[in-house]
This record gives sequence, structure tokens and C-alpha cells, in this order.
Amino acid sequence: MAQKFEFLFILPDSPSGVENHVAMEDPHEEFVGQTKEFWLAGGSPMFAEHKAGTPPQFHGSWVLLQASSKEEAFELLQRDPFTTGNVWDWDKAQILCVKSGLRVPFVKDSVQKSLEK
Repeated sequence: MAQKFEFLFILPDSPSGVENHVAMEDPHEEFVGQTKEFWLAGGSPMFAEHKAGTPPQFHGSWVLLQASSKEEAFELLQRDPFTTGNVWDWDKAQILCVKSGLRVPFVKDSVQKSLEK
């Protein structure tokens, strides 16, 4: 088995990302379930700030993947419905090589169900 490395993707929303997010959420979660061996953690959405009592303004997503190379991780996310559905702005994306010290399992019910399939 090839060695796996961790990659943190910071994926700002495209100009139409917030509107497209809702339509692409179910296909994205299905994709995560189909490619679960790559996914370590993820968070969507990202916010400009946490402010009590104010609805958050979405600014993008973050994803922690494991893959044998940065290229493999990048190619995986190029097939993600959030990419094909124009949720993420790849011109502003950041890809960082990282090594995590602590991870927790997915907690969102719909994602967990996709992972159990």
C-alpha cells in the first residue's frame, strides 16, 4: 500500500457558491461516501467570523484529505460536485501539505449514512 499524506484544502466560495451549495449538497455527500477512504475531516461552511445572534455569512469550505500525492487529492476534488457545480472558487483555493495531530469522525447524519454504505 502506498504511503498516504494529508492535504488541507481551503476552498472559498465562487460568486454563485452560496446559491449553488444547497443544490449540490446531496450529490456532494454521496460523492464523499463513494470516496470515503480519502476523507479525514471537512467543514462547510467557513465564516468570516463567529458572531452570536447573527446569521453567519458563508465564505467557503475546508477539507482534510489523505492521498498518495497532492495531485491525487486535487484530482479527487476536481470530480466533487461542489467543484463541478461551481460552489468552490479554485482560483482562490489554497492547498497545504499538513500532518494532523487530532481528528474526530464525521458527525453530520447525512454524511455518516453515506459513509456507512
